[in-house]
Amino acid sequence: MLSTLTHWRVALCLLLPTILLAQYPVSGTVKDGTGEPLVGVSILVVGTTTGTVTDFEGNFEVQIPDDRSQLRLSYTGFATQVVDVERDIAPLDITLEEDVANLEQVVVTGLASTIKRSNLANAVSVVSGEELTGITSQQTVDGALYGKLTGVNIVQTSGAPGGGYAVRLRGVSSLSGNNQPLFIVDGVYISNLELPSGSSSASGANDGTEETASNRIADLNPDDIESIEVLKGASAAAIYGTRANAGVVIITTKKGTSGRTKVTFNQDLGFNTIIRKVGRRTFTPEQIEAEFGGANPDQQAAGRQARADYEAALARGEIFDYEDIIYGEEGFITDSRLKVSGG
Repeated sequence: MLSTLTHWRVALCLLLPTILLAQYPVSGTVKDGTGEPLVGVSILVVGTTTGTVTDFEGNFEVQIPDDRSQLRLSYTGFATQVVDVERDIAPLDITLEEDVANLEQVVVTGLASTIKRSNLANAVSVVSGEELTGITSQQTVDGALYGKLTGVNIVQTSGAPGGGYAVRLRGVSSLSGNNQPLFIVDGVYISNLELPSGSSSASGANDGTEETASNRIADLNPDDIESIEVLKGASAAAIYGTRANAGVVIITTKKGTSGRTKVTFNQDLGFNTIIRKVGRRTFTPEQIEAEFGGANPDQQAAGRQARADYEAALARGEIFDYEDIIYGEEGFITDSRLKVSGG
């Protein structure tokens, strides 16, 4: 037994230098374009499962098998880079380039981690400012969103200015609370509590006046919006908690940009006409006399006097249709917007 063990020890001592020579170390530092060290950059030896990540100062060290000579560096928001290495190479100084296209596809979850959109277990919809307004500018944000988001139910239930839209991202999600989504404008929470006009308390989910309540984002100009993101899945609740039970609408407004001064002028022109009038009641002289008259002589005299006044006003052309006077003509609508950016 002792002889066999001794033989194994001797063999191991002879093979150990060979094993150690079969791989070599490579170290270095990873930075961004501004020279700042990048923390947590994934470094993988190409063709193997061996790898490491950079520390808080951007440094790394990895053992590379003798038959391998490439490192693959990947980091969220930066382009993947492959670096050739060799034995006895000096410490590397690697600079990663930003990848703006991939950065737009990053989704930040409530777990403070980033994953690819293709692997995201969440429903995310994005609408740009150009898609939101289109050729003409809509009056309200939710009206502009109509028909542009998959799985979002937007119903206009009232013609009242600044209200009358019901936005449902996940259906009816509460029996006693609010079913409107949570609105976040430039990182600021916007209360979506519905307070109908003339009511001193908040309406419940099944309140008959809920759908006609004042819209909390009605005063936000759709033309001032850069993009809108809608979250409907589990990640929304992970980020915003129970307030996100009906979904989240994240609105980013346009910001000033540096560079050459740019002047943009947009104008909408249109016409409006009344579609259906309420109508007015048509009277005859006999109806006027019967309306103001009565059984006793004084009432009969009042009825005849009312008939005479009506016939005289009718002869002078003083019986007016005020609805036709106010709404009967065709109206001309203009909406002009001048924007200056840059400088």
